[in-house]
Amino acid sequence: ALQALLEGMTLEEKVGQLFFVRVPAENALEDVTTYHLGGYLLFGRDTRDKTANDLIQAIASWQSQAVDYSTGVPLLIGVDEEGGSVVRVSSNPHLRSKKFSSPGKLWKEGLDALLRETREKSILLKSLGFNVNLAPVADVSTNSGDFIYDRTTGMDAEETADYTARVTEAQSFYGLGSVLKHFPGYGNNKDTHTGVAVDERSMETFLEQDFLPFQAGIAVEETVWPSGELRRLRPAVLSWADR
Repeated sequence: ALQALLEGMTLEEKVGQLFFVRVPAENALEDVTTYHLGGYLLFGRDTRDKTANDLIQAIASWQSQAVDYSTGVPLLIGVDEEGGSVVRVSSNPHLRSKKFSSPGKLWKEGLDALLRETREKSILLKSLGFNVNLAPVADVSTNSGDFIYDRTTGMDAEETADYTARVTEAQSFYGLGSVLKHFPGYGNNKDTHTGVAVDERSMETFLEQDFLPFQAGIAVEETVWPSGELRRLRPAVLSWADR
């Protein structure tokens, strides 16, 4: 069935499916059909002051447009809900009374707290219409002076790998896709939202530390998608020379 669906698509439709884009402020419904988009990502602007019903109705309309009037393939609908400082949904009091906790806070509180909050988060996001959470943060950072530190567990590679695997597994259980970030590992680099960072660490450092959480998360996803398709994926944040 999947092969038949692909064979029935035009080249333009196949190309459009590669794009998982920020939902535009205008013409979001029309753009689904015009560009045959693969998905929409919602930021704070798109969830601010919205009620649950507002989001449910908007997302349902985009999905209907994709399935009924475009490729027939449902959209990926994603959001960054890491917990702590990056909370596009729980920062809105109409959607949750308080923000979800940061990875570091939850990891220190213990496994039960982590799984309980991940379960609640997954159920909330799914109920609103999201099917992808751009989390967990799989970066290793043990230095509180690092830019990325507050968004991580603050622990070493082994504990970060354990955290990453458990969150990925829990989100998958509730039907939510995970995005492990920020490959190949943020390390002690500066804020790349405001400039370019050049990482001078050795490949051995990546192999022995930074890659471990990503490997742990991917191993979980391979139990969900055992065909091995994930092995053929490539990260989007590296130059071609590094792939």
